[in-house]
Amino acid sequence: MTAQVLRGTTRPATARSGIDRCLALLGEELTAYVAGAATVGEFHRWRADRRRRREIEERLQGAVEVADTFARANRLGAAAGWLREVGAAGVADRSPARLLREATGEAVKRVLDAAERFTHR
Repeated sequence: MTAQVLRGTTRPATARSGIDRCLALLGEELTAYVAGAATVGEFHRWRADRRRRREIEERLQGAVEVADTFARANRLGAAAGWLREVGAAGVADRSPARLLREATGEAVKRVLDAAERFTHR
């Protein structure tokens, strides 16, 4: 079996998609929000559309990496709350989830760095 390396973790290449992992780790509402959907229903419609699915997979990659960071620190249960906490990533009026939703390369890096700092306190 081949392995895929993602930010310091090894997982089987047959592992669930980023969408499925986000749903399992963060729940429907937070996953839909980070994906950019206005509602859970809209998120599920996007998920069924092959073209949109690839786009939301890419957008959710940052959330998967945050969840992995929390899991490595044995703090996965705190990940969803941290993602919702305004200012947790160092931007006073934005939550990490919103920064991931707005997804610029720099914002994703900021969120991942903040998650690392938080989990190693």
